[in-house]
Amino acid sequence: MDNETSAENASISSMLMMFNWVEYLVFSLMLGLSALIGIYYGCYKGNQNTVSEYMQGGKKMGVFPITMSIIASHVSGITLLGVPAEVYRYGTQYFAIVFCILSVTAFIMLFSLPVFFKLQLNSPYEIMIVPVVIYVPALAFNQVTGMSVHTITPIVCLVCIFYTTLGGLKAVVWSDALQSVFTFGSVLIIIAIGCNVVGGASEVFRINNEGHRLEVFNMDTSPFARNTFWTITIGLSLQWVTLLAYHPGVLQRFIAVPTYRDAQKVTLWVAVGMALVKSASVFTGILVYSKYHDCDPIATQVVSKPGQILPYYVMDIAGHYPGLTGIFISGVFSAALSTMSASLNTVAGTIYEDFVLLCFKQRHSDAVASFAMKCIVLVLGAVCVALVLVVEKLGGILQMAISLSGITYGALAFVFSFGMFYPWANSKGAMAGLVASLLGTSWIVAGAQAVIAEGRMKFPGKITSVDGCPANSSINHDLVETYTGVGSPVWTDGTVDMLYQVSYIYYAVVGMLIGVAVGVPVSHITGAQDLTTLDPDLLVPQIRSLLPPPSVHSKHNKDYVLVPVKLNGETEKECADVIA
Repeated sequence: MDNETSAENASISSMLMMFNWVEYLVFSLMLGLSALIGIYYGCYKGNQNTVSEYMQGGKKMGVFPITMSIIASHVSGITLLGVPAEVYRYGTQYFAIVFCILSVTAFIMLFSLPVFFKLQLNSPYEIMIVPVVIYVPALAFNQVTGMSVHTITPIVCLVCIFYTTLGGLKAVVWSDALQSVFTFGSVLIIIAIGCNVVGGASEVFRINNEGHRLEVFNMDTSPFARNTFWTITIGLSLQWVTLLAYHPGVLQRFIAVPTYRDAQKVTLWVAVGMALVKSASVFTGILVYSKYHDCDPIATQVVSKPGQILPYYVMDIAGHYPGLTGIFISGVFSAALSTMSASLNTVAGTIYEDFVLLCFKQRHSDAVASFAMKCIVLVLGAVCVALVLVVEKLGGILQMAISLSGITYGALAFVFSFGMFYPWANSKGAMAGLVASLLGTSWIVAGAQAVIAEGRMKFPGKITSVDGCPANSSINHDLVETYTGVGSPVWTDGTVDMLYQVSYIYYAVVGMLIGVAVGVPVSHITGAQDLTTLDPDLLVPQIRSLLPPPSVHSKHNKDYVLVPVKLNGETEKECADVIA
């Protein structure tokens, strides 16, 4: 056994050596160009000492860079590494996300965009997912170079914090656009090489069909089933409503373009881009399975975590092409940097507007406000790096990311939808529902993560094999999967509470329902909103016509004045609207 292990370690070491100076040069080029963009916009182009420039790019950004920025900031290593790993282990059910992207796009066009673009407001935010976003590419870098996760993480994050702090939204947007070239280019290159290695796309689908991986329409309605058509299209739709309709990073970009029509174009192109990226990630997953269908890297212990399967695959099929592995790792890190920079830039503005100003109760000069937001970026960046230590203790990439985001996405979906769709909502009901949602979902997620960590609940993957492995492979047969049925089963030891067995994709739905269940009665008990004083711009256009006319003495009428006009030579008083 010692000889077999030594041979396996020697094989891994030889693969790590493939990440040579060419790969490091490509990786350094991506980081260097990102930093230069920050220097350019921070020191030579534009005035980043104004709030408008720093947070909204002067509201003169173009459709193309904004579209690429939104796509890039929502395509992290969780998509590039987590989705292929998910598909490799559990099949293609995740592809149903394309349907939810279409429905969410319709929701944005009909409901949220008409409200938020007119209000020109940024929104509250959470930053819990950023450490996951950082950790995932660091795990990939560790797989191909052997460098510690805790060595590479601070280095890359410092670059991101640097250009975000210095250059503001313009630096973030154009860095995202640049990084997306590395990201999307790496995916296309891997797909092309992978298809060639296996023998074409038809062979890829044949192997995956035999391995029971091809699955999209699993119509099991159980809320405890891990992945089904309904968990994806319902559960993830609510998460993506928060991501693309209420997410402050997106809203910030929507109001950075000059016109409403431009914002609509951005929405449509983002939908197309996201659908293509998700489809490519799913296809990458079945590519990986077609390569290792008879020799599972997890069972042979070549990789220690599912998130390392794709980096290992890239080294295996493209390691002998100079620079390609560097492009891939640069693409994965680019995706992470895009998400992190967008989050930091948005959170800085939100914390300043909603908390700093609230404490000081006065507006500062643009220079002071800009400096304060830059300081906030530095602090948040350091916090995110530190939280990587916590994230690495958790489970699978995609499930972990969706579980953590479900805590806040359900609460945010509730509070925005409550205000936009329910005219009788008041602040007390919204706050009570928000807190109840956060606490309730946190309890469920924490309980589920605890039983998973204790080994009392597991998620066996679809069938894997080691029949084609080399004779000297070190195989752990306990890691070989045998399930060939529909869906992905959930195993428990019989002591796990049903509450913790709810599909992780439904966490946001649970949070939304808790918020509604608490928010509606609290609003009416504490005095529902007087509809005659409600600003109709705060509601979706479809229900504004249901509002009664404003009362004569309502606060909403403060925007109207009586002015004298002449009619047929006589002076009359007429109510004139002076709203700009």
